[in-house]
Amino acid sequence: MTNLLSLGQTLEAIAGCSNDREVWDRYGWVYATDGDERDAVFWLSDHDAEHDDARVEAFTAQHALSTYLEAATFADVLEVQKRQRPLSTLDDYAQALAYYSEYDAFAQVAGIDEALDQASVEDQQAARVRGVGPGVFATFDLALVQCPASMVKDAARIVAAVLDVPVGQALAWCRALPMDLGRDLERMRAAAIAAPFQAAGIALEIRGYRAFPWMDTPTLA
Repeated sequence: MTNLLSLGQTLEAIAGCSNDREVWDRYGWVYATDGDERDAVFWLSDHDAEHDDARVEAFTAQHALSTYLEAATFADVLEVQKRQRPLSTLDDYAQALAYYSEYDAFAQVAGIDEALDQASVEDQQAARVRGVGPGVFATFDLALVQCPASMVKDAARIVAAVLDVPVGQALAWCRALPMDLGRDLERMRAAAIAAPFQAAGIALEIRGYRAFPWMDTPTLA
């Protein structure tokens, strides 16, 4: 059985996935003890674990856990809160989850344009400066900043392949560095782009953005 988690650990477990699809594939339901979300104990069941599975029933009964939200819905609540307030605290997420759990609706953050349903440009930029990405999963910026002259053609062939552009165009870009290879890329996409450069011995500038302010900066390794 998966370990029991605090609220912060549960958020970090969700953020440890690459995208919504991986949340769906990895987890089924979030279970929790009663009371304030900030003090509750959580458990993430496997995707294929059924409520009436004898092991699930025994485990949840032993730890006084009740069905809380589907893991995918739990992630959606975090995503909406993050989009409206990029630098939300753990308390902010607890309140957003409590609201959804009670009303089956997303909490509206005061001051947010309901038509856009997102934070101001200033708030988004402030989060980025602090290394916090746009969503609830780690993202990465990749750039080819410099390349030895002897490896420019090799780099161009890799750029052409990973960005699906003509080799001639890629070669021109590689001769006029720096060059962005992608911004706010999901982990799997960023790793797929970085791999052939690393195999060829060509260094990239990689910047990771964390899901939540209290987390460490993510790496592709």
